[in-house]
Amino acid sequence: MPRTAKKTKKATTSNQKKTAENLPKVLVRSSKLPSVWKLTQTSLTLLWNDRWLFLWIILTYGIVNLAIAQGFSSGLNITSAKNQLSGLFHGHASELSSGVTIYALMLASLGGSSSGGGFGYSLIFTILASLAIIWALRNGINKVKVSLRDAYYRGTYPLIPFLGIILVIALELIPTVIGITLYTTAVNNNIAVTGLEKLGFLVIMLALILLSLYLLSGSIFALYIVTLPDMTPFKALRSARDLVKKRRLAVLLRVLYLPVALLVVSIVITLPFIILASAIAPWVFLILSLIMLAVLHSYLYSLYRELLV
Repeated sequence: MPRTAKKTKKATTSNQKKTAENLPKVLVRSSKLPSVWKLTQTSLTLLWNDRWLFLWIILTYGIVNLAIAQGFSSGLNITSAKNQLSGLFHGHASELSSGVTIYALMLASLGGSSSGGGFGYSLIFTILASLAIIWALRNGINKVKVSLRDAYYRGTYPLIPFLGIILVIALELIPTVIGITLYTTAVNNNIAVTGLEKLGFLVIMLALILLSLYLLSGSIFALYIVTLPDMTPFKALRSARDLVKKRRLAVLLRVLYLPVALLVVSIVITLPFIILASAIAPWVFLILSLIMLAVLHSYLYSLYRELLV
């Protein structure tokens, strides 16, 4: 082989190593994981740098989801719900209590639909949008500009392996479902009567929830690993377990911060609209849910990249 060809090959290999997400068998553990504040800043910066691309991704997802899965009319009549709840709460905190209750109802109905297959369609569109967001994040962090078409066309190619990881995550949530079912059944059917008996079932429920969280703390990063070229679900799960080995607690705390932070931000923004402008509250909630899908993936992807160091 000519000398110039060898140099070109070496240069290409070097560039690939700089941009690829290498998954070494033996990971260096000396580096400390960044704080949740640093991860939040990194994830928001990543979204802001390609804000127009992410805006078009979530707009496309939102419009298609509304048109096919949910419909353009809100399934929850907030004005009617406020009138019904007005008799339950009294005093100065009545509007606030009603608003929080209505927010909980909106959160419970997220992704629902009046049609039988609405939830299934909504789930499919959410998965496709997630793959497009992950593709855009991966290229954005490597300073590669991509289009909306590329994000949806090329980003969704690992759909089947991605679904395999989602299935594993669903199976890992079974202990939580069993724990909650045991506790509610015992309490509602007077199986657990005394305080000690209720405490026993509560401990069992919490233990099963912790088991699910322990399993999820590794598997959740397989969602991002499995989108790499020539990656299978089993290899992705194995690599994800290696990434969090000996630091599951630190990773778990950073993962649990995310839903709490998103919930607090969503309540703070949505609650004034529920109380003062109930007609537009569902649309504000919908826009926030679209934005938060991108924020969720950006935060978890930023944490995943930190685990590679």
